[in-house]
Amino acid sequence: MPKPPAWLPFLGPILAGVTAGLAAPHVPNLWLLVALATAVGLTPVVGYQIWKRLHHRG
Repeated sequence: MPKPPAWLPFLGPILAGVTAGLAAPHVPNLWLLVALATAVGLTPVVGYQIWKRLHHRG
C-alpha cells in the first residue's frame, strides 16, 4: 500500500467550510449544519489515520 499524502488532513477544514457554505441555504437548523460540516471535515483526518495505520502495518 502506498504512503498516504501528508497534505490529506489539511483538506478537512477546507471541506468543512465548503460544505457549510453550500448547505447553509438548504439546511434550516444551525446545529444540523454544524454537525454536517464537522462530519465532512473530519472525514479526511480519519481517513488519513486509517491509511497511515494500514501503511505501517504492511
